[in-house]
Amino acid sequence: MMSGHDDETWVEEFAQLWREVLGVDSVDEHDDFFEIGGHSLGALRLATLIQRELGIAVELQQVMDNPRYGDLLAVASRAARGADAAAAAHGAAAPAPTGGHR
Repeated sequence: MMSGHDDETWVEEFAQLWREVLGVDSVDEHDDFFEIGGHSLGALRLATLIQRELGIAVELQQVMDNPRYGDLLAVASRAARGADAAAAAHGAAAPAPTGGHR
């Protein structure tokens, strides 16, 4: 997940995944995945890489529904913040170890 990454590093890693999947040198917020050479298998690869490399749950349908770079970046950012908040809440709600059975 984004934990341990500052925003600039995370955004650069996200952009690198787009460049890798599309085989382009650069992307900007207005680039449309499908207009610059992406296809459905590429979208699946991108979603998989985002999940595996960044630990952010972005599904294929989200790539299909948000093909612009800036839009998908916003979706991924919301997913990452939600997962971080859920992990923090889960950690805070976890009972303290008792150290043994009675």
